Amino acid sequence: MKKKIDAKCFTRVISWDDEEKRYIGSLPEIAPNCCHGDTATDVAAQLDAIAEKTLRSRIRRKIPFDPPGSALVIIRHAPSNSDSAAYVWNLRRSLGLNQGELAKALGVSQSTLSKWETGSRRPDALAWKLLRMLHASPDLLSA
Repeated sequence: MKKKIDAKCFTRVISWDDEEKRYIGSLPEIAPNCCHGDTATDVAAQLDAIAEKTLRSRIRRKIPFDPPGSALVIIRHAPSNSDSAAYVWNLRRSLGLNQGELAKALGVSQSTLSKWETGSRRPDALAWKLLRMLHASPDLLSA
């Protein structure tokens, strides 16, 4: 009798990517860096679906497969909201802008920028890219 293989046997790694400002998911045995999302929970669900699909495909195509003995779940979390808040606040101050001016430059409301600076919300991936660009090249504001 064949042992039933469960897709949960794959190791899952969920890591925060500081550059992309989002979580990256990996199934090291079968699909490194295969998905991403705003929360670790979103990425975990994507990893489950990818593992299940991969396992079904291997069984259907009769590809030999030796599953790992046990699976690990590794989660490396994002920096805290206070870290993000300090980054935005310090960047704005270094650029010599008020909240309204930086918000306009980023294409967000002043309320959104205020929430970023107080740590009640974090910038999304696109906003982080813009913030990093302004940090690296403040002269973009004068362009």
